[in-house]
Amino acid sequence: MDIRQQMEQIRTRIQHAIAHSYVDRYIQPRTIDEDRISFALSMLRSARVETSTALDYVFAMMLIQLALDTHDEVDKQQMMQKKQLTVLAGDLYSGLYYEFLAQRHDMSLIRRFAEAIKEINIQKIRLQQLSPDDVERFHCIGVIESALLRKLSEHVHAHEWGELAYYLFSLKRIQREETKSKAMVDYTDHCKRKVQDLFHLHHEEVKERFSHLLA
Repeated sequence: MDIRQQMEQIRTRIQHAIAHSYVDRYIQPRTIDEDRISFALSMLRSARVETSTALDYVFAMMLIQLALDTHDEVDKQQMMQKKQLTVLAGDLYSGLYYEFLAQRHDMSLIRRFAEAIKEINIQKIRLQQLSPDDVERFHCIGVIESALLRKLSEHVHAHEWGELAYYLFSLKRIQREETKSKAMVDYTDHCKRKVQDLFHLHHEEVKERFSHLLA
């Protein structure tokens, strides 16, 4: 099974797992980040993790990512019913992840992902407290965007992939920003240099998928 087939299998598995006829009527369809799936699969292949285990790890990680992303969508302006259902959907995805890994008796990975969730939530709070021009914002963004991947890299002893995830997904997030300060432009250039330095350690498929970020 090549990486595209693995990605499609994970996507289908996620869509099946999170399908809920009532909730789906009131919230937007979930966006599944294929870049994260592709990066994680390449990392696990590099670490020689068995394919079935790799698919399980990425499936669990993406359920958490969906839960975090869904909770971020809660808006003060939303109608109460929609707000409650958005929170409920996020909680549902979190529960699916815990149930899945518990059934695998994979307590070590549960602990690592729990650490990542804690780091992400701390940095999300910190991000709200910082001014738009504060350079510390970039570290917050790096942690938020990469913590799950970094913890997964630690779990499979592929630490160099965690560093690449930090800079690569920081770059991806920053390039989505509409307003770019000088500090942001400088940090973007810094991330590009770090990614270029780290790319030689990794698979060609990773370079090919993310090379557009360096343009």
